[in-house]
Formats: sequence, structure tokens, C-alpha cells
Amino acid sequence: MTAARIALIALVLGALSAARPASASFHFMQVEQVIAGVDGSTATQAIQLRMRAASQNLVSQATIRVWDASGQNPVVILDLTSNVAAGAAGSHVLIATANFSAATNPLVTPDFVMTNAIPDSYIPAGSLTFEDDFGTIYWRVSWGGAGYTGATTGSMTNDIDGNFGPAFAGPLPTESGQALRFQGASNALSTNNAANYALTAGAAVFTNNAGNAGTVNSLIGVPGADAPAIALGHPFPNPAYGAMTFFVSLPRTMQVKAAIYNLAGRRVRPLIDGIVPAGKSSYSWDALDPGGATVAPGVYFVGLEAGGEKRTQRFVLVGRGVVQEEPHTHE
Repeated sequence: MTAARIALIALVLGALSAARPASASFHFMQVEQVIAGVDGSTATQAIQLRMRAASQNLVSQATIRVWDASGQNPVVILDLTSNVAAGAAGSHVLIATANFSAATNPLVTPDFVMTNAIPDSYIPAGSLTFEDDFGTIYWRVSWGGAGYTGATTGSMTNDIDGNFGPAFAGPLPTESGQALRFQGASNALSTNNAANYALTAGAAVFTNNAGNAGTVNSLIGVPGADAPAIALGHPFPNPAYGAMTFFVSLPRTMQVKAAIYNLAGRRVRPLIDGIVPAGKSSYSWDALDPGGATVAPGVYFVGLEAGGEKRTQRFVLVGRGVVQEEPHTHE
């Protein structure tokens, strides 16, 4: 049998296996979305998987790994050890850092928390693989264009020639609320990363296995917007151990009112009542008032009114008046 005929048979078998999903497995899966940071903070990351076929929810047999620009030095992002409940075609699996929920509106809880984040040095160029526990790669997304020089191959289960390259041209997104997203339908095979992936047009929406979705909160906004809008950044840290910081972004100098509200909508503490300049401003609040009164632990909202518009952000207060080191401003 000639080498050409053997290659043709292999392609046909690969196509047939891709078209005939196995029952109760995890192999037919896309890496649908990746975000490596929000507003410049690489501590907030998420990976969203999407099932190409039904009954692909036995993800306890899977591992997610990331590789550097040369395709070396693998880091295990997560070795999944349990399955998810929803197994319909198109169902999602959300893997994220522990603080990711606080960066979404409404809050969306990940199905799994990352053991390790994607290292900063891997963000300009690298590769992420969805594998079984024996190292078979079922989906690969690489980025960095020519800056990524490592392997681009994997199984033919989800890519008919087993080659997911060339890599997407840019780095993983970190500077706003955008994510790198697969552009095909939920049942689509991979062709190559350069053609299949693009940045989301606006702030990304992430969905967990229960079908709950949340939009990434980005104070900076998405590059290319015509004009900055009125924005209220999510408070951080969240949960807040007595003290927190939040940002206000305005397209022009405006009269602004802001306050802390409880779940019943009652104002608990005033924050801002005056003129705020255009651009980005930061404000800090401590649950221990100067007069000695404290605000009890619980769930609260920062409410903002400016230019006839209202914005709110939810946060959890833990403890009483415990002063924390002021966070970085993510400039």
C-alpha cells in the first residue's frame, strides 16, 4: 500500500471519528474562550470550554496545560478531578482564577478554580492544550504568531489533519475585558488557530456549566470605542476585608453622587457628592468610619449617579474595619 493511500485512509478515519461522538466522554471539546487578564491585571483569568457533541461531561479525565513560546516548560493549569452535570451539545465548562467571579456582572461562578494561572511570561506567545490524563491533546490553541515556535499538533478528533497551527497572530488579551474566542459553531472542527480565533468585539461573556453567564467588567473599556462612557469599576479586593477601592471613569467633568447600599436598597454610607473630573479616578472606603462606627459584614453595592445614568457594582464585606494594603490601580 502506498504512503499516499495510507495518508488518505488516515484522513477519512479521522473525519469519521470526528463526526461520530462517543457516548459519555470528554473528547469532543473546544477551547472556546481564553482571557489572561482584566484591565491589565493578570491575576484575573478564565478558560471556557464548549462541548462539540452531547454527553461530553466526563471531564474528570481531562487536564489543561499551558506551554511557553518554544512549546516547552509545561504548566498544569488544572487536572480536573470531577465531572460536570450538563452534557448537552454546546454546554460550557468554566475554569477560572478564584477572583474571576468578582470581575463579572452578574457574578458567574466557575465550575473549577485554576490550580495555576497562565504565567505572565507565556502571555505574549504560548500554547494551551486540552488533554486526557495520558497526554493525548484533543484541542490546542496557540498565540503569538511567529513568536510561537513550539508544536501546533494534536489528535485528529477535533482537527481533521491534527494540526491546529499556525498560531493566532497576537498575544492573549489582558488589557481590557476582551477574550480570545473561537469563531466557529459549537459543533465545528478546528482548521487552524490563526483563522479560527479572534478577540471579542466587546467585553467577553463567560458561561458556566449551569448556563449562568456574566459579562467581564472592564473600567478601561474595549479599545476602539468611539468615546469613553460613564463607568464604575468593580470594588477590589472582593471580598473586602474592611477596606476596598473602586474606580470611576467619566467622559467629561460631571456632578457625581456615589454611596454604599445594602441589599434592601437602603443607603448605608455616602461616598461622593460633588464634581469629578473627566477620566479615571480612584476612591477608597473603609468600613470603619472616622467616628468609630462600623458597617457590619454582608453583601453591599456601590451605587453611582452621573449625567442622568446609574451604575452599580456588588461586593462582599468581610470583617469589621480591617485595613488592608491599598491595591494597585491596574494602570
